Amino acid sequence: MEWIKELPVSRDPKGATGIVSLPMDSILYIHFYEATIQVHTATEMFYFTLGSNLSVLVDNLNNSGYQFEKTDRAQVADYRRISRIEKTEFFQYKGYFEGTNKYVIFSESNFKRALKMLKDRSE
Repeated sequence: MEWIKELPVSRDPKGATGIVSLPMDSILYIHFYEATIQVHTATEMFYFTLGSNLSVLVDNLNNSGYQFEKTDRAQVADYRRISRIEKTEFFQYKGYFEGTNKYVIFSESNFKRALKMLKDRSE
């Protein structure tokens, strides 16, 4: 039940460049940073300027059939697009997106949940 096919975003954090429609399938992760909501694709970064509450945005997306989950306290990712997760030497966990060099950082608890989801998906 994917009702939302595109997300209204801007190339500018204040919306000065206007709104463009970003296909939902191109979104890898969403990051709340310095009071802005950054929307990342494989090649670009946009800003969601129609609200400033990350949890409300994620609830709306997930209620429309998507699977955005927290990776840490400031980021959510489309778990369906994560292809592998690695532990780094500095006790960080990185989730990489298929076909890109982009990644998100996982907290310890969210790392374990993501590993389980990846394992379940591969079975």
